[in-house]
Amino acid sequence: MKTLVLFSLVVACLLVLVVFVLPRTPPNEPAQPPAATAAPVWNASAVQSSFAGVQVKEVDATHAALIFSYDLDNNTDVDYRLAKGPATVVMTRLKSSGSVSSEEPVELDSSVFLPARNRTRIAVEVTRNFNWPTGLPGTQIGPVNQEKFRGLVAQEVANLSGFVVFDQATHFQIELPGGWPELSAGNTVPGGF
Repeated sequence: MKTLVLFSLVVACLLVLVVFVLPRTPPNEPAQPPAATAAPVWNASAVQSSFAGVQVKEVDATHAALIFSYDLDNNTDVDYRLAKGPATVVMTRLKSSGSVSSEEPVELDSSVFLPARNRTRIAVEVTRNFNWPTGLPGTQIGPVNQEKFRGLVAQEVANLSGFVVFDQATHFQIELPGGWPELSAGNTVPGGF
């Protein structure tokens, strides 16, 4: 009888161990390497743009700034701020290959606030060497000088199909398409086009 009691006691202890203690012990899972996180995809549809014009502005006697203006449409339900700075990269899109290039320095003219479901205008600026005509008042531009301005712009856009803005903070990609056919039609003058 002693053996039967002792045997019953051992079985009861094992039963308590199985029911109450083992379920609380965490299972030994094999160690897995950390999952590689995929880079977020660039959102190219949140903000759309259309070419608005180009302007040539005198920086100094030997440099000109070409200012390309674009209208941006915010297709989202939230306000958007495009900040000028290191988190915003502006690159050219090459006509020859369709690839983007940072070979030529291009920058956002200023930071922009774009309310949800609204439109605003931005400008990107490219600075180039250019000998400005001397002796003319700001509003008096003759045909020879107009041709010089057209040549400057035509040279700049010869291998460009536009620009691309990459906002690293929001992961928005904004395509700024070229409107270059209008530029060759004779509407390129200093001040505004």
